[in-house]
Amino acid sequence: MNIDERLIGRLRKALRLETPIIALYDTDPSAGFEPLVQAKGRACCFAYYQRWLKGETLVIERNGGSFQDPKNGCQGMHNAFGFGKGYPPWMAHFLTDGKDAPMGEGLKATPQLAQEFLDRAKAPTPAGDHILIGALRLEHWDKVRTVSFFVDADRLSALMTLAAYWSSDPDEIAAPFSSGCGLMWREMMGFDRDRPIIGCTDIAMRKYLPPEILCLSVSPARFEKMVNFPDDAFLNKEWWNELMKSREKSTVS
Repeated sequence: MNIDERLIGRLRKALRLETPIIALYDTDPSAGFEPLVQAKGRACCFAYYQRWLKGETLVIERNGGSFQDPKNGCQGMHNAFGFGKGYPPWMAHFLTDGKDAPMGEGLKATPQLAQEFLDRAKAPTPAGDHILIGALRLEHWDKVRTVSFFVDADRLSALMTLAAYWSSDPDEIAAPFSSGCGLMWREMMGFDRDRPIIGCTDIAMRKYLPPEILCLSVSPARFEKMVNFPDDAFLNKEWWNELMKSREKSTVS
């Protein structure tokens, strides 16, 4: 592991980042993740966002019931994290016209397009019966599957630039259609190479976040490169620091 708290602090200082860096862990809950909060009912995992900011770790447990009667958080989340038993036959209509479904969300032009999306959504395979989401804890680094920054547009721009710093590919960063939870892990696994993902673009979960917040999720390997950015990178250069100074002045005035 080419990473330590000093390097993370260096990145946080350059970004003027005040919010915690959030990790998704493929492991069982333990005292090292306390305080813990258990996903309940049909709640979206992002309903716990404010608790993540306070240092709590969300526990998502397998066997979460059904779409009609979820027990341990939204059943769509369970499917996205590899705990579900597949989508109900009406799911494509739930995402579109509502035919024979509990409701229709109008997110795709046709049920056929929605079904194609569902068919391509290949969930990861968790190691056990729990997924944890909470503040990054380096002592559990080997259990981290993704790292997410919850930030405003300025810092999202900087993080996108940094995540793509070592690549010439203009499509190095992805912004796929998916649920908010799917964008934190599943969709990243769907590429044939390591690609950071712009997240928090699911309108169903945005009500749990401040309006200015989006996120960038990256692999552990990408995160290690990001915290080891060289001293001559843009975070220590004029454009970024001018932007930060201008924001500070506008806040003061």
